Amino acid sequence: MSAFLDEMSPAYLRKDRITLTLSASGPAPKAFAPVVVNVDYGRCLPQGVCCPMILEVRGPSSQSYQRREFLRRAPDVVVFRPSEGGVHHVTLREAAHNRWWGSLRIEVAGELLEAPRPL
Repeated sequence: MSAFLDEMSPAYLRKDRITLTLSASGPAPKAFAPVVVNVDYGRCLPQGVCCPMILEVRGPSSQSYQRREFLRRAPDVVVFRPSEGGVHHVTLREAAHNRWWGSLRIEVAGELLEAPRPL
C-alpha cells in the first residue's frame, strides 16, 4: 500500500523549492516604485519547473493584490509596483506539475491605503 501512495503522491510534491530574493542592486522598496525580485530554481533540479507559473503579491489591503501568469517561460526576475506601504508577501508557484513554490516577505516604505482593523 505504501508504494502505491508514493506513486500517487510523492513526498516532494508541494515543497518550498523556488528561492525568491530581493534584488540587491535596486533601492529599498517603497510604494509606487518598482520592486525587483530575483528567482532561483536551483533546488528544483533535475526536474526543473513547468509553466504555467503564477505570481501573487498580497499587500496589507485587498486593493494591493496582484496576480500574473507566466505561460511560456519561467521568469528569472519578477518586477511589481506596490500601491501602498507595509508588508507585502510575494509568492511564485507552479500551477501544476510538482506544485513547487517560493515566497518572500518584503517591507515596503510608504503610507497604507486603509487603516489597520482589529481582529
